[in-house]
Amino acid sequence: MTVFPGKHRAMGEGFRRPAPTATLLAGLCAGLLAISPAAAASFDSAYTKLDLDGCEVLKEYEEGSGVDLECPGYKGIPVFVSEGDLRTTVAFGTENENGGTFAPFNSPGTTVEWRLSGGTPFAAILRFHLDPGDGSGKTVSVLGIHTIGGNGRESCPVGYVDASVNADANVLARKVADEEAGGFACGTDRPSYRGNVSEIGGSATAVRY
Repeated sequence: MTVFPGKHRAMGEGFRRPAPTATLLAGLCAGLLAISPAAAASFDSAYTKLDLDGCEVLKEYEEGSGVDLECPGYKGIPVFVSEGDLRTTVAFGTENENGGTFAPFNSPGTTVEWRLSGGTPFAAILRFHLDPGDGSGKTVSVLGIHTIGGNGRESCPVGYVDASVNADANVLARKVADEEAGGFACGTDRPSYRGNVSEIGGSATAVRY
């Protein structure tokens, strides 16, 4: 914009037009400051298989009513799976009591997606299959997003995405992980659903109770 002498500011010997290089650097600095940490971070995914038959049995309960397992995860991070009353609770990195499950009978999927920041895992995404109990044999699929325990931090659900009513469920789950897992405080913060939610899919106990 051209500055004219007059009521604003006279252009005299004291006026110096900014050097093009200085102006460019100032603009670049302002642009960098405007970028949020989340936008600047580089996120990626790694995948491991969850094979319950290949897990170590930590504890079996009487009359086959339940079992606690320790399964291999990403780069030595254990995955803890507890099954009881045909319902599953999971934790990543450390065992804890904040895992939560679902009201209907359910079982875990066979693939864990680990969200990485700079190559370091900070969240895990696991699919759960919920039995609607109508005898149809069809299940409702829900993605659970969890923090990774270790170094004084717990593992617990950060949020859920009902894959039965969200076509972009995987994208939404990664978004929850990337935006919320890092600062989530287990036992204080409460997980929530992202996107559309069905009656059965919205039955996560960590959210409902």
